[in-house]
Amino acid sequence: MGSIGERQYPLKKPAGHKPPVPRWTLKLPEDVSHIYTLYVGVQSRDGKDASEVEKTIEQGLNDGTDKPAAIDTFRVTDGFDLRDSRVWVAYYTSADNFRSKVQSLGLHDLWRSLNATKKLIGLWSEHFTTPVDRLETNYARLDHKPGLAQLPNTEQPSHELTAYWGAGRDRIPASSHDLFKIPSQTPAPQAPPKGLGEHIIGSNYDNMCHIRSGQWWEECLDEERLAYEDDLQKTLMKGMNYLWSNPEETGTIGLRFLQNLDANGKPMKETCGAGFHRNWADLERWSSRHPSHLAIFNGAMKHAKRFGEDRKFMTWHEVSILKQGEASFEYINCTPETGVIRWVDLERRELDM
Repeated sequence: MGSIGERQYPLKKPAGHKPPVPRWTLKLPEDVSHIYTLYVGVQSRDGKDASEVEKTIEQGLNDGTDKPAAIDTFRVTDGFDLRDSRVWVAYYTSADNFRSKVQSLGLHDLWRSLNATKKLIGLWSEHFTTPVDRLETNYARLDHKPGLAQLPNTEQPSHELTAYWGAGRDRIPASSHDLFKIPSQTPAPQAPPKGLGEHIIGSNYDNMCHIRSGQWWEECLDEERLAYEDDLQKTLMKGMNYLWSNPEETGTIGLRFLQNLDANGKPMKETCGAGFHRNWADLERWSSRHPSHLAIFNGAMKHAKRFGEDRKFMTWHEVSILKQGEASFEYINCTPETGVIRWVDLERRELDM
């Protein structure tokens, strides 16, 4: 994650603090200064006509010399998107490969080529560039390599910047000299976007956040699996539903809940919440103060103590704090609930249907 060096703003970590459970972070190779992340999604409003375009995008992502260093595939189960939509996330450390792939996917041209089926199909992409010093990661176990941890030549050293309020900020190297201030203006659409029949494009304002927060229980024995599925998972979803039901209060502007799929498209015992928040302060406020997140945090601690070092359930997350213009959004004939459409002022054009 890079060296913090001389700090202008002190750590939030209390003197003498020792974490109750071990945690790990991600250390990238020294020659990696930025991470490049590409999300792509396909919506089908009749649930039938998307298989061919899904195959086209899957092939387009995985083919060529510009293929990603790591890729995950999902179905949307809840949140700001159409349920059952197919989603991919691709990670790059090469700016050239990243830009080449974004261009080669050509989502607008792909949508236009669908002919009669295009009225029922929506395509979208959300992609962003993260300077390493504005990246924050945290892993509860090392049994699985999720998300960015799949990148080549990475390490996962242990750390003690965890289990106190403000730890997330401390884990961001740039927090030593940057408070990630809320912009004076975070413009929203002046009129409600239709989404359907529109081509919507634009970028982010300063210090918008992206988070991917995952849960993995693929190798849990039955007792631990049931403890998660019957208890902690329900607590987690209560917290997610609070965010979706109170987006203006919490700053939740584009968060989806995703079910990981294996190479054959079958659901795995792995999920994640992935999407955008208005800024770090909103995300920090919910995670440090709201009862819905305190219940998740306390439930995870209880689970860890119950199953000890034999546990296989793993949580993790990665957070990017993005400077203005580091994220780009494109939505083509998507429902107006998709992603950041309702929350960020983007350019809208009528599509030729």
